[in-house]
Amino acid sequence: MHEISLMSDIMRIAEEELARHGGHRLTLVRVRYGTLNQIVPDAMRMAFDSFVAGTAHEGACLELVEEPLQLGCRSCGEKFEAASREALFRPCPSCGRFAGFECLTGDGIFLDHLEAE
Repeated sequence: MHEISLMSDIMRIAEEELARHGGHRLTLVRVRYGTLNQIVPDAMRMAFDSFVAGTAHEGACLELVEEPLQLGCRSCGEKFEAASREALFRPCPSCGRFAGFECLTGDGIFLDHLEAE
């Protein structure tokens, strides 16, 4: 369950930002994650709840936003949305070549937004 480790890093960054801006209590944490990261939303929520329980942040909301996988063909430049990571191993739907793809979106985990009091 890598969500606990991810949430630990997210909360560390959130705490640093909170201190830097003079906040005392988180009210909203929005995390954007890519399809390729295979995040289990319920596990992320459970990890978040355990990190805020018994702290000044208890009651804060967690918003999770999944970013779709968008690929770009290295041969023809066509950009397209892929349903799953299997698309990385298929030919380009536009030119039919196996030239490889650039991952444009859908990879990574980002602390997208914080709200605090």
